[in-house]
Amino acid sequence: MTTLLRIGFVAVVRPAFKGDGAAVAHRSRDALAALVPTLAADLVADEGPVHDAVEAAATARRLADADLDLLVVQHATFATGDLLAPLLASAPRVVVWAVPEVAGARPGGPDGVRGPLPLNSLCGLNMTLSFAEGPLGGARGPVAWCYGAPDDASWRSRLAALVAAERGVRALATTRVLAIGGTAPGFYGLDLPPLPHGATTIARPLADLFARVEAVAESEAVAHAVAWRAEEPLEAPWDHLVRAARIDLALAAMAREVDANALAVRCWPELPDACGSMACAAMGRSADRLVPAACEGDVWGAASMRVLQAVADAPAALLDLSDLDVERDALLLWHCGNAPRALAAAPGTRLTTHFNRDGLGVVRDQTLAPGPATAFRLLPAEPAQGRPLGAVAIGGRVLAAEGPSFDGVHGWWGELTWAREPMSAQRAVASILDHRLPHHLALAAGDVREALLELAERTGARAVDPSPRPGIA
Repeated sequence: MTTLLRIGFVAVVRPAFKGDGAAVAHRSRDALAALVPTLAADLVADEGPVHDAVEAAATARRLADADLDLLVVQHATFATGDLLAPLLASAPRVVVWAVPEVAGARPGGPDGVRGPLPLNSLCGLNMTLSFAEGPLGGARGPVAWCYGAPDDASWRSRLAALVAAERGVRALATTRVLAIGGTAPGFYGLDLPPLPHGATTIARPLADLFARVEAVAESEAVAHAVAWRAEEPLEAPWDHLVRAARIDLALAAMAREVDANALAVRCWPELPDACGSMACAAMGRSADRLVPAACEGDVWGAASMRVLQAVADAPAALLDLSDLDVERDALLLWHCGNAPRALAAAPGTRLTTHFNRDGLGVVRDQTLAPGPATAFRLLPAEPAQGRPLGAVAIGGRVLAAEGPSFDGVHGWWGELTWAREPMSAQRAVASILDHRLPHHLALAAGDVREALLELAERTGARAVDPSPRPGIA
């Protein structure tokens, strides 16, 4: 779904240590090569073990030429800074990996439990991190770490989170939001500063969208509607779907013209009157194409969706927090009908009329699929209060036994964890309100909180902590 990250690997092995550092490096390289295809990544640079400072300098030059996104440096044994510093500076992002001593057991030699210390790998990691980000280390940014033997699940999970975070960092830096019409009238909480970290916004007036909708040929709109109806049941008038097809085609064309990879659309009140249709289902189709589309002109919501989509490697939706069920300890996530089909529970989506615009469609009606799901929101920096860019990451589970809900995209979300702290739905609501979060949360399937927290560290953002308030009355 995403452009593959370019990953490199190099191990540091000092022959003075009695453990089998070369075997550790070989097994680790093979384990990494087996893992990266599952992480939307390629292992494009695989250097042999580095034994001394001369080899380290030459290896670092080759790694720099490989144009890596991420370099994994393994302390197969302890090594000093003259070996590590060139490697740390050879890629924009570095992960240093250490292994337990037992991994260095050698037949007829140290067993990793007694006798000579085989590797001293963890100590090497400890020392490297102590200088990596300073002037002697030369790292270009924050240096991450992982720990575990090549066959351990712990390091695989940790590295997966780090790679996912790197996808999110790159997604933010390359985000291009096409903002059509500005924010919806009265939605003051969505009028925010420019996006951070290289993300850009291209503004276009609503008149441009209306003109593009009008310019879609009738035959093209009908053909598009026919194909659309074959994918989703239609429970609205046929001409409403044709009008929605015009909006879908117009939005896709406008995004292509400016190379936008996200949309923020002032989807009401003018658009349905001008185009004879709501934009909800068309915006959901944009998300199906992995061009997330934010309602009500929410530019920061669009950027949050794109980052979350990259981290989760799955489409994202933008949802409201609409109700609290104290007895079930769950929150109702809802929106008019704008979510990607990938988030729908069986039997899937249907196209129907808008919940408060009688006879005006089309929107998607769907129940969110049960299972783990993560919400995310980027928050602007507040220099006057001394607050940097903020990031909110909340994990939870969409409940299978849904209970009462409302037309549109809907699902009850419980078993919540804000960052790493489990909490009740009541306290989650209190935290959202106390922190004055915008009323839209990006949501994607899966538990990707750890990756989002790593992303916050990578971008210098503050991972927003929950409110200490115990709940709401």
